[in-house]
Amino acid sequence: MTSAQAQSLPTTVRSRFLADPLTDQPRDPLLPTPIVDRPLSPLEEFDLEQGLNQLAREAEALAMANQPETARSLWMREVRLRRVLGLNTELEALNRVAQWLRDSSATQELQLLAIRVDQITPGQAVDQAADRERLATIASIYATLGRVESAAALHRTLAEAALDRGDRNEHLAQLETLARLYGDWFYFPEAAATYSELVALAGGNDEMRFLVGQIENLEFAQQFEAALLAQQHLLNRYRADESRWIQVAELQYAMAQNHQRAGDLERSARHYQVAYTNAIEGEQFEMAAQILRALADLYGRVGQWPDVDYLYQQLLAVERQALSAYGLMETFDQIGQLYEQTGNPTGALQAYTEGLALAHQLHHRQDHFAEQIQRLTAMP
Repeated sequence: MTSAQAQSLPTTVRSRFLADPLTDQPRDPLLPTPIVDRPLSPLEEFDLEQGLNQLAREAEALAMANQPETARSLWMREVRLRRVLGLNTELEALNRVAQWLRDSSATQELQLLAIRVDQITPGQAVDQAADRERLATIASIYATLGRVESAAALHRTLAEAALDRGDRNEHLAQLETLARLYGDWFYFPEAAATYSELVALAGGNDEMRFLVGQIENLEFAQQFEAALLAQQHLLNRYRADESRWIQVAELQYAMAQNHQRAGDLERSARHYQVAYTNAIEGEQFEMAAQILRALADLYGRVGQWPDVDYLYQQLLAVERQALSAYGLMETFDQIGQLYEQTGNPTGALQAYTEGLALAHQLHHRQDHFAEQIQRLTAMP
């Protein structure tokens, strides 16, 4: 929500929500009305808390009963009155209610909550653990309200505070939370940049995990060249760790896809070929079949039909090694389509016949193969 949107709220609505509930005339029925102006006693605070808990339960029941407007009214009343019980209590309520209101697309109510959080935030410090916990809660509320920049600024503040006091683990945790926040809200370049920070700071398994996050967000941002650089970094880490060798073929396959998306078909083909070799050596037959299909599709796009035919023959061999009857059936279908496209109806008929035999075994797609065979045999 922008400040302009907040300013679009009627002044009376804003003022009413932001005003101190203890100054209301008449007071809310849940608030005590002492004769003289004084703080609430512990017993009065306890009674108020019990009343507000009941109000929250009623609001949730109304929301579940598909009465959202009445539920929203009770929630806003509850949140405002929680202010009387202290900031931490209010923040807990704001955090909980914000999620309910967001799920019901309560625009005006969400704007009011954001204004209140803006009012709370500037005076918060990071000196004590309780202060930092409070700021983390405020960041969570901002995220729920869709105020990504505000939430991000607080996580950055918490990360820097952790760095200043020498708490490396908390520094990394706040940066990772920030990266996930950006990614969850589709700020992909910002998420990738934050993961890049984490990669530079971490080592071992954490470094590899952060590289995966960086790559994923670079791909979402369609920054394929940058993604490939990060993938090469990750590939080097996998090669240096014997326990990770099983992941090399899949990563090389992903790199081939990014070269293809970047328009470099020659490098894409080379990476597919290397990925296939590693998959076969690792007896990763499903991965090998996936790579062969992708490479065949790539060659098909540029009309290299003999290469496509060769790859499909290789694919049949891989599917047989993997004992994948479904895979064999699909490959025979693709071979039949290829031979029809390249003017080889006899080869297509043979491929469809092989596919039909498998379809009968699997009780799947029999009609499709029978129709292809009937069509080809009926041709003059």
